[in-house]
Amino acid sequence: MSAMRIGALVPARMGSKRLPGKNIIELGGVPLVCRTLDILLQSGVFADVTVSTESPVVAELVRSRYPAGEVAVLPRPESLAGDDAPLHLVAEHYAENRPDLQWLGLFMPTFPFRTADRLREAAAAIHTGHALRVQAVRPEQHWDRDYFYPAAGGFAPVFAGFPNLLRFSSTSYMLWRRETPRFQAMYMGYRLGEREYRLDVGLAETLDIDDAADLALARRILAGARYGLTPATTTAVGPYFVQTPAGADVAAFLRWLGPELLADPASPPLLLQKPRPPLFTARLVSDLPELHFLNPEAKDHTWSPRYIQTANTAHCLPIYQQSPVWRIIPRDAPQHQPPEPVDRSSLGQPAAAADHLIPAARARFVADMEGEAFYEGPYRLED
Repeated sequence: MSAMRIGALVPARMGSKRLPGKNIIELGGVPLVCRTLDILLQSGVFADVTVSTESPVVAELVRSRYPAGEVAVLPRPESLAGDDAPLHLVAEHYAENRPDLQWLGLFMPTFPFRTADRLREAAAAIHTGHALRVQAVRPEQHWDRDYFYPAAGGFAPVFAGFPNLLRFSSTSYMLWRRETPRFQAMYMGYRLGEREYRLDVGLAETLDIDDAADLALARRILAGARYGLTPATTTAVGPYFVQTPAGADVAAFLRWLGPELLADPASPPLLLQKPRPPLFTARLVSDLPELHFLNPEAKDHTWSPRYIQTANTAHCLPIYQQSPVWRIIPRDAPQHQPPEPVDRSSLGQPAAAADHLIPAARARFVADMEGEAFYEGPYRLED
């Protein structure tokens, strides 16, 4: 039997608002779209590599650097040229124009640190015949109980029930069999996540350049900086377990919080940050046997209807994450008691945010700490 015919789609519009022209911005002297194309070609696993674009500028750049036999340009129809053009429709347009492909992959140009070996690993999984989908999975792991959404008077937890550990997908590598795009495998009787090969990728491979800060980070990594998760350590201080980045000044952190926030161990401070990675990338349905939101409002903050429709992150509703490296935990907190049998009778029943509210006075934002000398974020960059 001949090798499976795998196609690579590279969507490359010119409509970015946060970083104008980002798909053709140079990193190390190479436009981002070309860095992606180069690694796809280097891997040697694709029968077709195509750039989908509405932009004559992108099209001319690609045609000037690659022979037509190596990389094709697929002009988008007007219906797919706007900011909110759903990516699944862009992928369908590609599939309709490549009827001979058995597998398709979608590779955004803004991930500059993919590797040819990882693409070959994906191809090896495809050729076993067992997989219907190949999906990159990030290295982070976070508890679902660490996510909150803004509610009247404070912050309410997104999830209900007992704690679950979350993993997160990355769109750095995403391939699927032609017959099973998106959720189509579920209509064939498979649960989401079944027959899925997971590519465990490094943190740099997940870097998606979306703004100037991301571009600056990419340039440092390209120059040789090591990029990884910040290790956390736990120190017992009075009635609390204090978690900080390893080597951080614990006393300075506690002074920053102040005695008022630390006065009552029954009501510890909550250190909130913008979720990293975003909660909508969590493998909630594919990895968890049960999934229970606090209420429909909490679900909408996780998967806003307009984000689901467009895949445009500008339409996401606000959500916060308790910092994975800065937190205050009472030593006699209920979660430290011996586990009891699970009561599932109320799981799945909507609950009012007011009944589970963390008052706004108990919350501090990690962003307000970033100017302090002792501060370190959840990711460590070492030159």
